[in-house]
Amino acid sequence: MPISFILPKEHFPNQFWIEALEKNQIIPLEEKGKGATAQCWIYQTWALLIQEKIPCSLLGSLPHEGGIIIAMSSSFPSIVSCFKEEFKKNGKKWISHNYFLVDIVADGLPHPAAHLHLVQNRAHARQLPRSLFMPHWTQPHLIPRDPARGSLFEKISFFGDSSNLAPELRSAAWQEQLHRELGILLEIREARRWHDYSDVDGVIAIRDFSGSRHLHKPATKLYNAWLAGVPFIGGIDSAYAADGHPGEDYLVGTSAEKVFQYLKKLKEDPVMRWKLVQKGSESVVSYTREATLDRWKKLVQTTLPAEALKWKQRSSLEHSCLHLMQHFSCYFDRVTR
Repeated sequence: MPISFILPKEHFPNQFWIEALEKNQIIPLEEKGKGATAQCWIYQTWALLIQEKIPCSLLGSLPHEGGIIIAMSSSFPSIVSCFKEEFKKNGKKWISHNYFLVDIVADGLPHPAAHLHLVQNRAHARQLPRSLFMPHWTQPHLIPRDPARGSLFEKISFFGDSSNLAPELRSAAWQEQLHRELGILLEIREARRWHDYSDVDGVIAIRDFSGSRHLHKPATKLYNAWLAGVPFIGGIDSAYAADGHPGEDYLVGTSAEKVFQYLKKLKEDPVMRWKLVQKGSESVVSYTREATLDRWKKLVQTTLPAEALKWKQRSSLEHSCLHLMQHFSCYFDRVTR
């Protein structure tokens, strides 16, 4: 079955992108800063697969000939609308046997019309039926920590929107204490420099101290810190625990005070920092851009065709039962967030 990535034209940044797509041209993504979710997951993946000579298409809407369709879950309402229109006009089945639908959940909600879900958190994949784990791409063109900084431990950074850092760590009082007692500056790095770790000695990435496992969030900040060669302090996020080894390749901060104590230890113990970085360099091998591309190649060349064939061979009764199960599992996923 042909494989198509769906990126509705409203997700394209400008008309130039649309014209390039019509000419089968690939536009290099911005190397620095923050990319839109759909562009990172759909456009970037399609472009990298095309460069590897893997046959697949990038379309703005559902192809009439069917095939394996990969789209963001946010695009599924419009996809379902297309099927409904076909049903009204031609009396066809609502979900045609000619299509196998795969939704990339990312930060969205899994759609019950999808036959398979791709999720960015390994722990989430264990909870959501008919889902597969696919790690988020690491930051392109990442600049690692400058070796010339040696044993310095003076700047720690948060790579993300400030609203996604725990309020306790954003407070002026906590940051002033950190600088006064430990000589450490906490920086919330601006998006245009999310690729640059050259002057960073450590990374903090804690959303909150609520105890939430954040099942729908990826471990990308951890992967990037590993690649950059800097120690990482995260929260109790399930993605970090699923892909990392707490106490070995990253540290878990459960309170502002705990984070402060960890930073004090890291400041005073270069050997501890070195061990975390070394272990991280081993762990990240499975999550580099090359490793993630290999996952995608296996997915589109082997896994999805096999799953689509199994779907086509099922009876109408089995299809109905699976759709019912999908509705229940997607509803459960929504209410347990």
